Amino acid sequence: MRESERGIARNGPRRKAGVPFLPDKPIAAAGVLLAGLASLSACAADTKSDPPTAMVLSSPSLPPCEAPRGHGEDYQVGPGKKFASLDKVPWESLDAGDTVRIFYRPEPYKGKFSINAHGSSAAPVRVCGVKGPHGERPIIDGDGATTRAGMSYGRDSAAPINQARGIVMIVSTATQEGRTQPEHIVIDGLHFEHAQPAYSFTDMAGNRHAYDEFGACIWIERGHHITIADNEITDCTHAVLSRSVSASDGGSDATLTRDIRLIGNTMSGNGATSYRFRQTVHTTYIQSFGVLYEFNHYGALRPGAGGNSIKDRSTGVVIRYNRIEEGAHAIDLVEAEDTPAEAKADPAYRETWVYGNQIVKNGETGTVIHYGGDHPGSEASYRKGTLYFFHNTVHVTGEDAAGLFQLSTIDEKAEIWNNVFLFDSGMHYMRMRASQDTAGGIESGGILHFGRNWINSGWVDTDKYHHVGGRLEGVDDLVTSWWRAPLDERLVPIAGGPAAGAGVAGPASASAHPVSFQLDAELRPAVRSRYGAGADLGAIEH
Repeated sequence: MRESERGIARNGPRRKAGVPFLPDKPIAAAGVLLAGLASLSACAADTKSDPPTAMVLSSPSLPPCEAPRGHGEDYQVGPGKKFASLDKVPWESLDAGDTVRIFYRPEPYKGKFSINAHGSSAAPVRVCGVKGPHGERPIIDGDGATTRAGMSYGRDSAAPINQARGIVMIVSTATQEGRTQPEHIVIDGLHFEHAQPAYSFTDMAGNRHAYDEFGACIWIERGHHITIADNEITDCTHAVLSRSVSASDGGSDATLTRDIRLIGNTMSGNGATSYRFRQTVHTTYIQSFGVLYEFNHYGALRPGAGGNSIKDRSTGVVIRYNRIEEGAHAIDLVEAEDTPAEAKADPAYRETWVYGNQIVKNGETGTVIHYGGDHPGSEASYRKGTLYFFHNTVHVTGEDAAGLFQLSTIDEKAEIWNNVFLFDSGMHYMRMRASQDTAGGIESGGILHFGRNWINSGWVDTDKYHHVGGRLEGVDDLVTSWWRAPLDERLVPIAGGPAAGAGVAGPASASAHPVSFQLDAELRPAVRSRYGAGADLGAIEH
């Protein structure tokens, strides 16, 4: 895996515990709430369907971590409970409807585990944290963690490399591999930390090992309908990683990961710093057929790490209502490296939706958005579709040169409307587009079509040292000003300013993605309400 640009990120703020969660319908009982979670984000798999969180907001927070009502076992972990530690839980026996409830205690749980279970849409398998009196998440610490004997880590279950991938692995058992996969799994309300080579664990055989540098706090080797929600993840390599294996490599539908939901998580201080991996380890790295990112807070990677905040090789990508800070790229949307044939056969591969996000990034470490592909010579597998980018607020910091969009070929397109692109004062080159090295003289640059957006006066298409192909369309619809920034220090549009009420209608295809929510000043989800005739530009309504 090659990265197209380098970057060194800085640590950023972290969201407080108890981040609200916005299910699509009221859920009263634990046995039913998981069915709601399982159907939470159908738009991740089908971008033509109505986004669930655009429905009536009827529940302001994540359903509590309660015992299942109806079918399913209640496995309680913690002080005074049946299981005092994580290695006592029969993870290998989990079944549809089961809930593992991990109760808060001041000291961390030193344990790691795999999940091979098969839930259902009506009865998912849930691993959740029962929070402390002040909303504290139970801490699962990978440093010094003990692994339960007898669990399955796939075909080579006993191999140290598989167990060293991270704290949690979602993976088929050896007998199921290639035939079926874990499905309908929910992990929520927990704090994960310390899964990188500086830390070690005890494996199933009782041997001590360091964590692998290309690992993750939560590693999804295989899975369908996996929800990771309301967790805090820090000091790992990747926070969350998922994989798929193509039929051309001996895979089948059971080896394709489908329908990943990352919702309401706080992730910071992750990544790698070694020469070999600093640019290829990211906050999240997802390969899935259908993925939804919403209400997450992506804090900066660890100092010295050069990865991206969001690295994605999926189809059916929806990225909305997130706070994204730093990274070599804030968002890196590239080709389906491991499943190119299957991805190109999926129409959802050609449409990517990014809206309602707050993005704050040092422009000197790389472009804000990269779309297309990153392996020269693999251009036939690049996305070559349309990036829909609207109602985002992008604040680019720094003093030298910065680029907003990097589209890999002139076959990639972007529809861009109702955004605010705010560069720090004193920026020498405020570039709309950046070039990319590709094989065989193929031009990069793409076709960017603008509706109304605000951007600083003095912006340029590119700089004099780099050539881009393609073209810019609708430039006359850009709103600029030298003397007045459209936002206050909270990135909220100033009343009466050029961003207030200036929104315009997007293309008809965007009607399935109404911008119904935003993050408030504490990065908590809130309904986005319009106060004038038109919507404000950017991710926040004033």
